[in-house]
Amino acid sequence: MYRALYRKWRPQRFEDVVGQRAIVTALKNQITANRVGHAYLFTGVRGTGKTTCAKIFAKAVNCLHPVNGDPCGECEICKGIDNGSILDVVEMDAASNNGVDDIRDLRDETAYTPSACRYKVYIIDEVHMLSTAAFNALLKTLEEPPAHVIFILATTEIQKVPATILSRCQRYDFTRIGPEDIARRVEYIAGEEKLELTPDGAELIARLADGALRDALSILDTCAGVTAKIDADVVRRMAGVTDRSYLFHISDALEAQDGATALAELAQLRQQSVDVKRLTEELIAHYRALMLAALPGGQALLSGVSPEEEALYLEKGPQLGQREAIRAIRTLGNALEHMTRGSDQRIELELALFSLSEPPLQPVYQAAPVQTAAAPAPRPAAPQPFAAAPVQPFARAPAAETAQPVPAAEPVVQPAAKAEPSQVQTQAAPAAAPVKEPSAQAELAPAPADDVPPMPEEPPLQAEAAPPWDEPAAQSPPSAESAEPPAQLPQEPEPAARPEPVPVPENPADPVLNKPRKVAQEGVNPFPYWEKVVQQLQEKDPMLYTYLRKSKAYFDGTRVLIDGGKTFRDFIRANKDSQRLIKKLIKDVSGVAVPIGPYEPKNTAKHTSNAEQSLHALEKLGLEVTIEDTERKKKS
Repeated sequence: MYRALYRKWRPQRFEDVVGQRAIVTALKNQITANRVGHAYLFTGVRGTGKTTCAKIFAKAVNCLHPVNGDPCGECEICKGIDNGSILDVVEMDAASNNGVDDIRDLRDETAYTPSACRYKVYIIDEVHMLSTAAFNALLKTLEEPPAHVIFILATTEIQKVPATILSRCQRYDFTRIGPEDIARRVEYIAGEEKLELTPDGAELIARLADGALRDALSILDTCAGVTAKIDADVVRRMAGVTDRSYLFHISDALEAQDGATALAELAQLRQQSVDVKRLTEELIAHYRALMLAALPGGQALLSGVSPEEEALYLEKGPQLGQREAIRAIRTLGNALEHMTRGSDQRIELELALFSLSEPPLQPVYQAAPVQTAAAPAPRPAAPQPFAAAPVQPFARAPAAETAQPVPAAEPVVQPAAKAEPSQVQTQAAPAAAPVKEPSAQAELAPAPADDVPPMPEEPPLQAEAAPPWDEPAAQSPPSAESAEPPAQLPQEPEPAARPEPVPVPENPADPVLNKPRKVAQEGVNPFPYWEKVVQQLQEKDPMLYTYLRKSKAYFDGTRVLIDGGKTFRDFIRANKDSQRLIKKLIKDVSGVAVPIGPYEPKNTAKHTSNAEQSLHALEKLGLEVTIEDTERKKKS
């Protein structure tokens, strides 16, 4: 029977493992130093050597003649483990044996000593598929197994393994195998199998394998079934990909903003049975190569491409630019993510290509800051028809020019002001806008004046706020009148502070009573919805209805107090479900959710003492009345 290449060429020694040198060294050192642990966890993507290293480790710890930590492969133990005649190495698939019963059987088997080997090794592949109960059943045995038992767990999804399992194992992360290592291994196996594999074919296989050596050997096995002479064209045809020139055709069409040509190229590739998802991944890698070619110093990062393709990348990368390449990578990445969620692959890729053929939106956003930067120029020109003074206060000369056309106001303002700069300000105020100009001049006037002018400047600012209600106020510039508006301004916020008291209801949870909260009393504040609640209890909970069919309830403004007797109180305190049911029915009937509690009237001792006193008084009169009679009358 023919054996697949990945099974036939599975490494039998640690030295044959490709791309995992650090892990191999650590395992060999543990075997050499006799420091073998009891539980190991191997994690990584598919085809990186997890199961292979587990099998080699199982043989190495039991080998009769190990060589530097490697199994010899010649002793009866190594041969018996390889051909399956020795049952002390158990390989278990957790995907099909993921129940708690399977783990219980495994746990029971660990009690027996190995038959031929030194250690009994359990290799549990895809351990993340175990159920929660199975993980829990494995915990104790995994933490403290017998001295002759070793567990090796392998998984591709480490995030699904519980932390309790991770803390009990030595963890080793298997990384993706580099394309160069895969290409060398594939060329070696092809030579041993008498296959003519060209270097470009080996590089293409290594790139399509995506770090998994098993996938690379599967592609080589597929190509070997067609012809013994394997080159890049054969690999493309058998792996479902075509010549990489189509990638440049699509990118050139998108750069020219020709979406129709790009979509036509996609349709032609789809007719050739090219996988759309793999095409999307190749386009992402293509734009990454263009981005690296456009990056100064990024040419050394171009790996896995032929010399002809490298020349094309170095030519077209700078033409496309890094920004456009990054935009394409992000757009195609979003399309690939939608494909993994179940969306139509062809439609997602067509939408991505069409959006890339459109001009980017960034120039539109870049033009906006230019317009806003030029906008401040026309803004000062717009207020000129209304008041030209707001521009003038920034210079002293224009302020003096505005004061010249009003010479008649000078003799009126001079006797009231002490400093000349303040006089110029009061003169310019009537000539310009009544509201905006005085405020602008008053803020800039203190710069040329001494320390004294700021005090008289403030009253004119507040006084000239009055002309909108009364124009004659602008004609009377004395300081006495200018001081009147400041006296009126502080009075304005007083009415705003008056509406402080806001009536708030004291009992917002009270659905019935609108009076102050007080202790519930019998006959004073009964809960009016209680009869309806008890009627609904007859259907919801008949047993609870038997307790409450003759009960009463009262409301104290916050809680509904139930008078159901001592038996009911003992029952309801121990049954939380019944409490929730009563609360739900009260909310359904009254429309308000309120808590509940037992009705316990106060001053019961006084009532009983008064009753006893009455009985004694009646006995003195010769009447025979018992306490039971009074209680019966009270209940009736």
